[in-house]
Amino acid sequence: MNIQSHKIPATVLPVAFVISVFLLFFTVSISYKQFQSVNESEKLVLHSHKVQIELQQLQSSITDAETSQRGYLLTHDSVFLQPFRDAIVKVNHSFYFLKVMTLDNQQQQKNLNSLHSLIIQRFDKLEYVLKRSRYEFPNSDFVKVQLLLGKKIMDNIRNQIAKMIAAEMQLLKDRELNYLREINLSPLTFLLSALVSLIIFIVAYNTINKDIANLRKINNELLITQQSFEHAEQIAEISYWNWNIESNSLTYSRNQYRLLGCEPFEFEPTVEKFMEFVHPDDHSIIIEGNQKVLTESTPSVAYFRIIRKDGELRYFKSIGKIITDNYKKKIIIGINADITEQFLSDKLLKEKLNDLELSNNELSAFNHVASHDLQEPLRKIQILISRIKEKDFHTISLKGQEYFSRIQVAANRMQKLIDDLLIFSRTNKADKVLALSDLNTLLANSIQELTQIIEEKNAIINSSQLPTIDVIAFQIQQLFSNLIGNSLKYCKPNLIPVIKINSKIISGNDIPDSWKTSTKQFYAISISDNGIGFEAQYAENIFILFQRLHSNTEIPGTGIGLAICKKIIENHKGYITASSNPNEGATFTFFLPV
Repeated sequence: MNIQSHKIPATVLPVAFVISVFLLFFTVSISYKQFQSVNESEKLVLHSHKVQIELQQLQSSITDAETSQRGYLLTHDSVFLQPFRDAIVKVNHSFYFLKVMTLDNQQQQKNLNSLHSLIIQRFDKLEYVLKRSRYEFPNSDFVKVQLLLGKKIMDNIRNQIAKMIAAEMQLLKDRELNYLREINLSPLTFLLSALVSLIIFIVAYNTINKDIANLRKINNELLITQQSFEHAEQIAEISYWNWNIESNSLTYSRNQYRLLGCEPFEFEPTVEKFMEFVHPDDHSIIIEGNQKVLTESTPSVAYFRIIRKDGELRYFKSIGKIITDNYKKKIIIGINADITEQFLSDKLLKEKLNDLELSNNELSAFNHVASHDLQEPLRKIQILISRIKEKDFHTISLKGQEYFSRIQVAANRMQKLIDDLLIFSRTNKADKVLALSDLNTLLANSIQELTQIIEEKNAIINSSQLPTIDVIAFQIQQLFSNLIGNSLKYCKPNLIPVIKINSKIISGNDIPDSWKTSTKQFYAISISDNGIGFEAQYAENIFILFQRLHSNTEIPGTGIGLAICKKIIENHKGYITASSNPNEGATFTFFLPV
């Protein structure tokens, strides 16, 4: 048997090697190209997902702003304004992110600009309703109209977002088709399935690790947000709850349990269990409130008492509203607030107001006595004194005449005291109706009233031009009379009194720190004299009722005049000061808001 050996030609191995190397490189290049295509497709797909997620986040932030607005409209509690401001920041951040992510897509850039215009309209509407809510009831026609207009804008926003998401979905489909075409163009891919599987496994492993890391980060942010919200609830002593009517199931926030004096999730939340904490006399309030929520579309507010687990009585305010979820189920959502401190404070304030009303009534009674019952016998005494002095004074002994003169002085002082008290009382009770008045005219009227004493003392009064402002005219005239009269009363013996009146405008920043207000400018009107003056340490005491620096035998007076001046200035939202040194005269300056 002749066996012939078959030898492979020498040229076959190099060719096979070259072909193998070529195929290897071709396979590697195809695999590399596929890997690049997969990687690029993954980036594009991730890009589309990020855009979609950010669009959804944008919509969620706007919804949060609407929720905060509703919460504020329902409660007028400023705690709901912070989420509203946070939502504005989130919306701006999302818009910037989307603007950068869609730079390579002109159509999406146009869509984004349209969306931005709608968002501006929506937040303008939200801001407008919040500003007007101070003067409108939550269920007023104005608020309803504005909410409907806002809803239309929000619907347009949702449509625009849906349009952008649909565009991204179309891009996603196109990119996936392109990826499939890349796969179909590689007939040798099956030879590299193991390698491709390994590459995919490695890529998938890395991607999963990244996703897990991102998920942990997101979960951590959610945990922080949840803890922050719970902390805010505890600080504000509020809680939220919702009641699924169909399943009759309640859901409480953690702080709801705490407000009831329990640990979080200490008991299964049910209507029956909650009623165990409600004061027995207030059960009807809860029942009627639930019926009102079910029958009316407007939020229902209820005030009731809670007996905590430890037996402490607390006062609650609850606001509930019925909504329909995406599954067409009726759910009542609500907020509970512990208002015990506020309730007790209001109760104390009411008691103080009642006490104040009683004091005012007593003051009115005193005014009546002072103006009628006291003055009548005093007038009779003065009449009898005058008659005795005219007819029988000379028949009285010298000692009797001295006593009689003291009686007359005391009666006149009593009359002056009653008159000043009545003026002070009228200054307290007068209606604070301001009218545009020329202070120069009011000053002239005051000088006219004091003509006799001015002529007796040969006093000189110099005044600069005074402003025309809104004041209570008769009170300002009384102010000028009291201050000028005070300067004339405390003038130096054998020295002609010189009184100077000046006016200027000063900044609100130039007044003392204890008077700091939001008023930007004041008229500073000063009345200076060259009288006997007083110690600087008494500059504030002289405005206190019945406070005098001299005895009545030295200089007559009642100690009420400057107290009247201070009350007049307070009625005008202004301030008054005095400055002086002994024998150097005195300056009284009052400040009236421009």
